[in-house]
Amino acid sequence: MILMKRLFKQSLSIFAILSVFSSCAREESESTDDIEQRYIESHVKVIYKDTLTKTSSGLYIINLKEGTGPAITDTSGVYVRYSVMDFKNNYSATTYDSIAKILGKYSDTTYFGPRLFQMGDYSLMRGVEEALKLVKQGGRIKFIIPTWLSNYNYKGSSYLLSSPYVYDIEVLRVVPSVAKFQIDTLEAYSKKYYGGIDSIAYGFYHKPLEAGIGDTLAVDEYVSFWYVARLLDGFVVDTNIEDTARKYRIYNSSASYTALSHTIVDIDKTTDNELIPAIDKALLNMKHGGVSVVFFSSSWGYGSTSKGFGRYQPMVYWIKVVSDNEDDSDD
Repeated sequence: MILMKRLFKQSLSIFAILSVFSSCAREESESTDDIEQRYIESHVKVIYKDTLTKTSSGLYIINLKEGTGPAITDTSGVYVRYSVMDFKNNYSATTYDSIAKILGKYSDTTYFGPRLFQMGDYSLMRGVEEALKLVKQGGRIKFIIPTWLSNYNYKGSSYLLSSPYVYDIEVLRVVPSVAKFQIDTLEAYSKKYYGGIDSIAYGFYHKPLEAGIGDTLAVDEYVSFWYVARLLDGFVVDTNIEDTARKYRIYNSSASYTALSHTIVDIDKTTDNELIPAIDKALLNMKHGGVSVVFFSSSWGYGSTSKGFGRYQPMVYWIKVVSDNEDDSDD
């Protein structure tokens, strides 16, 4: 459901959509963009009575509420909610659970919270970046984006859309630095839930709940553990505990709900790890039978990787290391 990815491409190409206009082509050399432009103009004339504002690049602005907060720059982080529709008002994506429920597409496994759009890092379509610069924090913009604005801002980037779409984007927050905003958010989370504990590394917080027994776990040690992974707003992303999965309605019958076994690695010396760095960092501060909560910035997690819950997400993990005589789990 990420706005800037190819998931919004429909099997019906722009050529098929525009075939009804082929008889109107002025000459054989007319470009695809020209044909699409006439198609959009016809749609705007019929649906919007030629009342829309058109930018020099070809965006059509349907509605615009500028907002009164900070402006969006070329490098801003922008937290948004959005919906994407075709010209027949069929939704191909939305971050609003209310809309998903109306459409019958709601799922407890789908994250409907705010998403982060990062300006200037080639992760957003050109048309989306252009539209966002027209609004500020607290603003909202609805616009038509043609296919020729659906590539990234670098030479040779391919179009991500095969037909024009309508985008509706609500700007919730604008931050000059996503990294600093994450740290501030984690500090606030620490104060709210854990009495303001300090980080043990930059952007990484560890709260022991049960000490465990024996020596602290070490690099190359083979251990098994239970976990529950959440976002800071409480949304459960993943777990290997069956009861917890059922409780939060993310149970998957094909998943194996058993303790996860892992050989601890030195995250300072390897990047070839099957788990996110936060897991090894947590385990190296735990003992057999120990229980901890760790919360951390995205640099310890999935970073810029686009997941079902977005990019650059701080996370919270509850972890219980299995002791030598234990195979149970609790949340």
